Amino acid sequence: MTAPAIRKRSRARRKRTLVRFKRPGTRVLQQNAASTAPAASDSPWYMLRVFAMLLLGVVVQTTLAPFLTVLGAKPDVALVIVVCLAMMRGPVLGAIVGFSTGLLIDIALVQTLGISSFLFTLAGYFGGRYAEGVDLDSWFPPLITVFVSSLVVQLLNSVIMFLLGVQASAGFILLRVVLPSAFLNALLAAPVFIVCRWWLGGDRKDALFTK
Repeated sequence: MTAPAIRKRSRARRKRTLVRFKRPGTRVLQQNAASTAPAASDSPWYMLRVFAMLLLGVVVQTTLAPFLTVLGAKPDVALVIVVCLAMMRGPVLGAIVGFSTGLLIDIALVQTLGISSFLFTLAGYFGGRYAEGVDLDSWFPPLITVFVSSLVVQLLNSVIMFLLGVQASAGFILLRVVLPSAFLNALLAAPVFIVCRWWLGGDRKDALFTK
């Protein structure tokens, strides 16, 4: 047997061994990493759709959301959109969308520049990272990701406001602002995620929340 044939058989044997001992969860991780990673062939039209969704979130957040109150809580529509986009397209795009959305909100509301950008960037990046290892066909991941992201963003924002000299009761902030807003945002997670996939053309459009 010639040397090239021996090398070819050795490579085939190693490949079969790797396939045989592959962990059960590897395929799910690979599928989600592929579905959430930004595609290299994304067209300018796709990025225009992302910008339109981002702009819609900023407009709703700065015009309608302040007047929408449910049990004392105000929805953070822009944050929900950022997390949903991050779960669909991965942490890199999530961080970019989060930074852009936060910057536009700071400018529109004439507030301290950088705070919303920092918080939304964290939410977008870690929301995209979490989505790489979960099944996005289920209704639960978007709900829990938006809920946790809202909690973290609201708590960090409260800490930053305290450091800037804004005085408020910790119990009031937690019970009347942080928790109600997180629950309200979680209720918006499923419909916003579906709308984002419909508008942007998700990778698994025919399997939305089938479980």
